[in-house]
Amino acid sequence: MSRLIGRLVCALLIAFPLLTAAPAWASGPRRPTAVNIHPAGWMSSSASDINSHGEVIVTATNTVNGEIQPPLGFLWQAGKHTVLRPLPGGNGSLPRDVNERGEVVGFCQSAVHAARPCLWRQGRPRDLGTLDERGTGTALAVNDKGEVVGDNQTFIHGGLTRAFLWRRGVLTDLGGVGDRSATGINNHSQVIGVHYSSNGQRAFLWQRGTLTDLGTLGGNETVPADINERGQIVGTSTTADGVQHAFLWQRGRMIDLGTPSGISGALAINDHGQVVGWSNSADGAARVFHWYQGVRTEFPGYGARINERGWIAGTTAGDPRRAFLLRNRRMVTGDPAAAVMALNNRGMLAGWTNTPGGNHATVWK
Repeated sequence: MSRLIGRLVCALLIAFPLLTAAPAWASGPRRPTAVNIHPAGWMSSSASDINSHGEVIVTATNTVNGEIQPPLGFLWQAGKHTVLRPLPGGNGSLPRDVNERGEVVGFCQSAVHAARPCLWRQGRPRDLGTLDERGTGTALAVNDKGEVVGDNQTFIHGGLTRAFLWRRGVLTDLGGVGDRSATGINNHSQVIGVHYSSNGQRAFLWQRGTLTDLGTLGGNETVPADINERGQIVGTSTTADGVQHAFLWQRGRMIDLGTPSGISGALAINDHGQVVGWSNSADGAARVFHWYQGVRTEFPGYGARINERGWIAGTTAGDPRRAFLLRNRRMVTGDPAAAVMALNNRGMLAGWTNTPGGNHATVWK
């Protein structure tokens, strides 16, 4: 499963606000227990992704005289932090995705560039290059074959942002007109991304050299969030009256997963076609939803992530929020959590908690 990661550097510190109505599932006996994985010497940190081996990507920041300093990335596993080093002469790095081989992608600074797309293996950075060597860029996703996608800000294309695919040392422009960013890739090398235009954002699928516009639910915009190994894509699209609705795209057809009133968006899909997302009704009530084969279920909490077992993770409503894991129709709540951003197939959760000094990267087991 691939993840959509936003264009902004601060996207790792943003959680989707998702709330809901309670289902009739019983509480289970096991509680997700928080483990603080905050790197020593830093003011704030957040965890944004975790693979099945329990390797977690962490971003840490410091503030000096009111100014946020360049972030630094880490890969955490079993109590050990590995620094994701910047390029020579650089000060910072920002991880965006980790695959099952423990390869991490994101951007790293160099002596002359504020951001270069990078791939880290065992903490060592590899500059993936840019379509224009004067340009900058970031890597946003990596599949389990080590293929990387992202975007470049170029000079040779009139200052456009261009979507790229990097594999086996070769950087390829994915083509198309206008500003584009590639945001996700599965293990069949199918790439999802966004085309930015004056009319809004449009989702695209790239496969075997062909770009396909996913269309809309009748409006102007479509933003993809995830693609699974079957090539099914989920995200958010606008209807003819401009309302945001969750969608599932498969076999060339876009299916509306939205509610009769209000707005919604899909966040993730597993390889069985199970979808999780969020909705806000016309009266302002917010919910998390699960959709599978036309059946929609809602349950309490913020932030929804789903793994290949169909388990769902996030945080509960109320104060304080707590990490939850919905497993085999049993809701289990655990230690407090500010945000849960990722879930692996072993049931480990990753995100962050609030402390008086700042956010702390956290895993829940």
